[in-house]
Amino acid sequence: MRGKARLWGHPKALDIVHRNGKWFASIVLEIDDTLLKNSRKTDCGVIAIDLGCNDAIAWTNGEDNGLILAPRFFRYAEQIIKQLSKKKRRKRSSNFKKKQKASRRWKKVQKQISKLYRQVANKRQNWVHQQTTRIISSNSTVVTEHLEVKNMSAKAKKGKRKKQKSGLNKSILDVGMGMIKQSLKAKLDDVAGVFVEAPTKKIKPSQTCPKCGHQEKKSLDQRVHICSNCKYTQQRDIASCEVLLLWYSNQLPGFGTNLVGADDSSSTSHTRKTAASMKQLGQRKRQKSQTSPEDVETPGSSKPSQG
Repeated sequence: MRGKARLWGHPKALDIVHRNGKWFASIVLEIDDTLLKNSRKTDCGVIAIDLGCNDAIAWTNGEDNGLILAPRFFRYAEQIIKQLSKKKRRKRSSNFKKKQKASRRWKKVQKQISKLYRQVANKRQNWVHQQTTRIISSNSTVVTEHLEVKNMSAKAKKGKRKKQKSGLNKSILDVGMGMIKQSLKAKLDDVAGVFVEAPTKKIKPSQTCPKCGHQEKKSLDQRVHICSNCKYTQQRDIASCEVLLLWYSNQLPGFGTNLVGADDSSSTSHTRKTAASMKQLGQRKRQKSQTSPEDVETPGSSKPSQG
């Protein structure tokens, strides 16, 4: 077995999977409540993180801050994949309509391409686990902005900047923003931590000054935050983390913490978004039941005309 489980218990199920020419085992454990209680952390720290393409993770805890560069696993392997793909196109591929099987050389190159993709995915997953474990090792609360990774990496529409958007999508997916968020949620849930996603459209972390709360639009090439109101200067991603941290502590000028609109999926308290709609439905049903039979008009009846 490679590595070790965060919490060990009594094995209950074992699934054997054959994937990409290798065998894997998935073990389901039943963990005692005492082990879960001992593994839970007290409130040992709050950290705010910002995810990006150049700097994968920017973080601050109010005293220290730092940047973690994007590993770019796919970018480094992309050139080799392109060369192998060009080589594969020169081989005989399979064709169902013509009842044609792929040649052995085509299958050989295809295995090489699949191996590269698998290596890139394994490296990214290993890197994500290392970084997220390091984040929660000394923090029980993680604050970040709400990002729709699926919409951010959507295919570009027809236009002149289609190639630029395609390159941006590759950089977003290469970082693994969605994987980082899911890993943080799962690991914080094991230790009874809190994962908060701030409403991005309301706060606008990259456009808000953490010192005075002044908002000013910035282009993507502006990597340094310089406030035109209070002249505060900071690296752009770290300034966004400071905004998120101040918002969570309800100290951001001009804004307050609104956990109802935030995603607090790892905390003990949950807010049902459908509560308002169910309440309105109940009010409508009561109004219908309170209406008198005289006020109800059947389809076959008609009111007498007054004249």
